[in-house]
Amino acid sequence: MMMKHETFVVQIEESGMRIDKLLAIRFSSVSRERWQTQIKDGLVTVNGKKVAPSRKLQAGDRIDGEIPREVVQEEPKPEQVPVTVLYEDAWFAIVEKEAGVVVHPSFGHETGTLVNALLARFADRLSDAGEAHRPGIVHRLDKGTSGLLIVTLDNQAHVRLARAFRERTVERYYDAIVHGVPDSEFGLIDVPIGRAKVGRMRMEVRADGKQSQTRFEVVGSDGKTTHLNCRLITGRTHQIRVHLAYIGHPVIGDLLYGGHRAQGDDCDALLLHASRIVFNHPITGEHIDVNCPLPERFQPFLQSFRSHLARGR
Repeated sequence: MMMKHETFVVQIEESGMRIDKLLAIRFSSVSRERWQTQIKDGLVTVNGKKVAPSRKLQAGDRIDGEIPREVVQEEPKPEQVPVTVLYEDAWFAIVEKEAGVVVHPSFGHETGTLVNALLARFADRLSDAGEAHRPGIVHRLDKGTSGLLIVTLDNQAHVRLARAFRERTVERYYDAIVHGVPDSEFGLIDVPIGRAKVGRMRMEVRADGKQSQTRFEVVGSDGKTTHLNCRLITGRTHQIRVHLAYIGHPVIGDLLYGGHRAQGDDCDALLLHASRIVFNHPITGEHIDVNCPLPERFQPFLQSFRSHLARGR
């Protein structure tokens, strides 16, 4: 089996983590279970010695390992595609991802990704603390979701921001247009999510899944569709989409989870947008609060909500 050798040093922020968990975070295309097998087979060492998957790491430990084939890809190349930058300093930037753009290269999406554009925009400034095919990337957005994405330009910032996401100290807010009208104006959806047993591209609510929590608030409605503002408490794959479908209000345009286009709408785009992100600067501690306006595909619905509100007065 084709492997790629990788060596890195454990950072202060990663101290105390199990080695299998750290590897699953740094190389997220490989499951934690697969990494446990790699470690047991001696294909991953700490300071030159074979260890158990439960080994707790310390800052300065040197990890040498063989990366399984599924994450071995050619390094992405720069592509001259415009990137909207909403915030930038020496350590990280916050950019706006357009709907339909894949964040980083993967099988079937080797070019035309946001990472390809970032390599041209930031040249050799992107952090390399993560996987080689996703420089600067500490979190992701689904292909159909637009909005805010943090891009790290410094390895220390990358490690600290990755930790902030794990510890849920990064506040992420999304706007969604959904089918129907929720029973309450505010709500907390607290049900576990796991990989679907049928159709592995899908996630689903299941008892043996991971704890998942989403808060929502109604912003407006025309009686048929509703504008929700959602806050992620946890950050599971497809979380908002799965949770809103679970309560009977799938996101419009979300064909994977039952959110067909609205009647009379000629747009197939997913109406989900990462509109605000709030966190403390990983280096300076400064309070960062960045907003991203709703894109054009939302405007017909927002106008409908305004007209409905005006008629009700």
